Amino acid sequence: METSANYTDLLKKIKQTEEASGRELSDRKKALDDELQRLEEEARRSVSAAREEAEAIINQEVERARNDVQAEAQKLLSSASSESEIVAAKKLERKESRKIVEEIVLAEFKGN
Repeated sequence: METSANYTDLLKKIKQTEEASGRELSDRKKALDDELQRLEEEARRSVSAAREEAEAIINQEVERARNDVQAEAQKLLSSASSESEIVAAKKLERKESRKIVEEIVLAEFKGN
């Protein structure tokens, strides 16, 4: 009988150990699942913040490029305006005047 009691006690201890191990594994699994969810949320926030930062940088670069292009266009316009004033101020030679008039008149006749 004593052997039977020892065997029963041994089975109880094995069962208690299994149950304790099961609880420990379950608790560990829950902790890992919680940690995974926290990391996933943190990653989503990080990606979102990086996307917003990238969009802000792109917008800044687009604005800078737009300003650079506008400044360059203004320089070209100013230069062209200055050159046109210089050309307009020059007295055209008779030969150049005749050529311009012929081109305009011929263009009118060719167009009709």
